[in-house]
Order: sequence, then C-alpha cells, then structure tokens
Amino acid sequence: MPQLILTRADGATESVELTTHETTLGRSLKNDVVLDSSAASRRHAVITVDTAFVTIRDADSLNGTFVNGERVATQTLADGDIVDLGGCEMRFVAGDQQFSAVVAQGVSSVPHWLMDDPEDHKPTAPDVPAQWRRK
Repeated sequence: MPQLILTRADGATESVELTTHETTLGRSLKNDVVLDSSAASRRHAVITVDTAFVTIRDADSLNGTFVNGERVATQTLADGDIVDLGGCEMRFVAGDQQFSAVVAQGVSSVPHWLMDDPEDHKPTAPDVPAQWRRK
C-alpha cells in the first residue's frame, strides 16, 4: 500500500496510507490529510492512486505543490519523492505499487521531463546535395 510520511512542524513523523482512489490534502478539516500550516490552502492538492501510478495534482493552491523542489501542476510520484505543500514536507513511499507499467512507459518522476521543447520543432531547410551548396 502506498503511503506518505509526513514531517510535522514539531519534527514528529506520521505515516498516512493512501487507501482510497483519491486523497485530498489541505488545511481544511474536510480533507483526508489535514495540513497544520497557514501556508497551505484549504484544499491544496489531490493524490490519485491507480494500479500502477500514484499522481499528485495541485488544486489551484496559492503557494503551489512541489515535488523534489520543483513546482508542479500534476506529477507521477516515485518511491522516495519529497512532496512539499505549503511548507509541509512529506516523503512518498511506493509500497506494493505496480511500477512495472511506469518503467515500461519510461515515465519519470522528474518534473517537466516529458514536456516538448519548442526548439525541437522549428522548421528547417530541406537537405541540399553538397555539390549544389553555396560556398
């Protein structure tokens, strides 16, 4: 079972099992995981657990959701990732997740890794044989 290891402001740690399909995190008591931080939004982020993937999605929070120090809108989590929500730090532990699908698809937990670089799609001139090129 995947879980989050939360580090509280006083240094104490708490383990939260991610048993439901969606787990909400935020400052409001209506969340599945209540964050004790004024920098956390009332509903800060949502973690979705599927068979092979665990993803975190920012819920339009004011201070953002960070995975391994990078701000993300949505991100696939990998074992050991550090998640920071409004100053609350937690470590993701994969447990018995089926990461064979993640490995097969080459998905990385590095933020923005799968994004296209617009520089790669600039138009180029057609190939011209060497003897026809101007010198």
